[in-house]
Amino acid sequence: LFAVAAPRSPAKTHMLSRSRPLLLPLFLLQPADAAQDAQPHDTVVGPLLRGLVGGAGYGFAAAAISHPFDTIKVRLQSGGAAKAGSASVGGLLSLYRGVGPATAASIVFRAVPFVGYEATRSWLRAHGLLEERPLAAALLGGAVGGAMRGCLETPAELVKTRLQLQSAWSLPLLLRGLSSTVFRNAAMIGLFWAAFEASAPLRSRLPPLAASFVGGGGCSVLAWAAAFPLDTAKSCIQAGGGSTSVVAQLGRIYSERGIAGWYAGLGAGLTRAFLANGGGMAFYSLIQAALTESARPACDASDR
Repeated sequence: LFAVAAPRSPAKTHMLSRSRPLLLPLFLLQPADAAQDAQPHDTVVGPLLRGLVGGAGYGFAAAAISHPFDTIKVRLQSGGAAKAGSASVGGLLSLYRGVGPATAASIVFRAVPFVGYEATRSWLRAHGLLEERPLAAALLGGAVGGAMRGCLETPAELVKTRLQLQSAWSLPLLLRGLSSTVFRNAAMIGLFWAAFEASAPLRSRLPPLAASFVGGGGCSVLAWAAAFPLDTAKSCIQAGGGSTSVVAQLGRIYSERGIAGWYAGLGAGLTRAFLANGGGMAFYSLIQAALTESARPACDASDR
């Protein structure tokens, strides 16, 4: 679900110098002062190209790696435990039902939370707000980005959910679950950024590729574990009839299955989060390294 921004405080400059390609998923939002310090190859492979190619690769890898686990999670959350086993629904390929809209959404919407996060943090800095509370600023920035993504992502999420459950869908249903998707994304992405901010000192001790994988995977697992009931309610709302209220859905699930119902599919969901965001971030770092390396000959030629 997440892109990772570069730290900006002086204390984190050493980590940035070691793994800059790994921690800047969207260079199109690179601040002006950072752009002035960029190496020559940064002007050859522009920020828009780096962001688009890297973000697309991240999203594609995340969807390809994690979709089977997401299918199992959705079926368990919606009460389709009997369908969760691959043997009963056509084998491994059935776990890739809905992978088309999921991959498209993953690629297209990968940038949105980052845009909201950066815009919010810039506004807070410009107004001198939360300067002494970086975790709160990260939480707020992530929540804004998550809400933005939820507004755009709801139709793709509904189609994906219906295909995973082998249920019909129609155009009038595409916005079903809008509020629950916005609420879920705001909570999860906000928590992710707070965890990412808090874990920066630990990640700085790791090799660049490991730091990228752990930062993407580990922080997303923490966020998903904390907000998982919201995802369960969202899945149930988009799976079929009943109330579109998150509170009402959580109450119904509790009355039928207890607290355990809120966490149905938790194992598959956390596995998906770790593999999708860890693997996606690692794949992204390889793309950025390749773009940087391919730009060097052009820079060398221009210098001569």
